[in-house]
Amino acid sequence: MNKNEKKDKWYGNENFWMWAGITACGLALIIPFAILFCTNNFSLEGINGLGTFGDFFGGTTVGLFNLSSILLVLTAVIMQRKELEQTRNEFVQTNKTLIKQQFDNTFFNMINLQNEIVRTLNSDKESGKDLLIRIETEMSIWASMPEFLSLENESARELLLKSYKSTYERYENILGHYLRNLYRIVKFIDQSELSYTEKKNYIGILLAQLTFSELLIILYHALTEKGENFKEYIIEYNFFEDDLHNLKIYQKFKHFFAR
Repeated sequence: MNKNEKKDKWYGNENFWMWAGITACGLALIIPFAILFCTNNFSLEGINGLGTFGDFFGGTTVGLFNLSSILLVLTAVIMQRKELEQTRNEFVQTNKTLIKQQFDNTFFNMINLQNEIVRTLNSDKESGKDLLIRIETEMSIWASMPEFLSLENESARELLLKSYKSTYERYENILGHYLRNLYRIVKFIDQSELSYTEKKNYIGILLAQLTFSELLIILYHALTEKGENFKEYIIEYNFFEDDLHNLKIYQKFKHFFAR
């Protein structure tokens, strides 16, 4: 048994102190009569020989009654402390539950907003995720060429960013809003008081809403100066490793997202 367990057993156990107080109180009542019995002073004459009965009784019991009072007060203090600690723990747990509920409400509202943004995307005859697929295809046109993979990483990055920026400028009114809201969701998760594992789970829920084309758009964006802040979160939560691992274009640029 360690020291903390001993402390909890002896100093934190209200039952021990309560019974100690009751025992002291019982002894205070028994001792005067025990003394009288042992000295054969049960007669009135014997009592007068010991002094007044009140002085005798008080002298043999007051100390024990005082000790009993102290022990019972200590019992009440310990019980009150435990009740306050239990109340505090319940309050902390309730507060955590409320914070988690508020986070969930905000998070899923942001997810719904993101889906609504995607749903309302429109250009020419395409809309929604179909439009994002076409935009990504235009951005990745250089990456589909065989000579692209033979380029050095920095040269390949410059060529890809040139294609990305050209396409982004044409669809800035669409991609700007889309990427900013995605970034806000990820930032909201990161700045929460959740554990890293919980944050990773919520990031996973967000990524599950995205297509490969959307993930590639985010990847290209993170390679630009405008995407530097987004890139930090991508590295922190390893956005692409599970979904884009088998894509050659990701293998080409994965070192840019290494810790």
